[in-house]
Amino acid sequence: MEVLEAILSRRSIRDFSSKPVPRETVMKILETAVHSPSSGNGQPWEVFVAAGNTLERIRRVYLERFQSGAGSPPAARPPQPAFIQQRMAVIRKERFELLGLDPDDPASGKVFLEWGSRMFGAPVLAVVCMDKAISSNLDMGLFIQTVCLAARGYGVDSFIASGFITHQDVLRKELSIPDDLNIVTGIGLGYADPDAVINSYQAPRRPVGEVVRYRD
Repeated sequence: MEVLEAILSRRSIRDFSSKPVPRETVMKILETAVHSPSSGNGQPWEVFVAAGNTLERIRRVYLERFQSGAGSPPAARPPQPAFIQQRMAVIRKERFELLGLDPDDPASGKVFLEWGSRMFGAPVLAVVCMDKAISSNLDMGLFIQTVCLAARGYGVDSFIASGFITHQDVLRKELSIPDDLNIVTGIGLGYADPDAVINSYQAPRRPVGEVVRYRD
């Protein structure tokens, strides 16, 4: 797959099939991703991968905590600008309606949250971390994007989600993630379920003329 095709075809998958991703493929994806650029060639990323029985144990605890109402509170974030809130609201409404759900019904919202607690059925979870002593958000963003594009190159779909790292105590225990590392985000890897209607949704993109200010 050519790089432009990978960029244009990559999208977030919210319902993965049960087909496993071979360990060799996962390692090839990550071997490609470590060529991502970084400031001063610092390469600050550390990756912990969960699959098979390990991921099922993590998934089971996530689901149990959701069902018991013991989920972790969302991380405090500054309020988003109104135009971003508007875009997110449009996308949320369109996804709900695609599934025949009422976006104004709290019960419908729980359908999404519960499926998220199951990690959307992803057969592989890559947990991306970096040392607590550094702050390399740009480097980490470049690496995470490269993981997803490399995955497309190997025919693997992906989903980046902070919800995958909600219960960090579970991840640290199951994956032996040391305390001196910050858990940055999780990337679900797998193959899209072709029969899942949610996977047919494609979020609209801003036109380039609205984004770019170009002067000669």
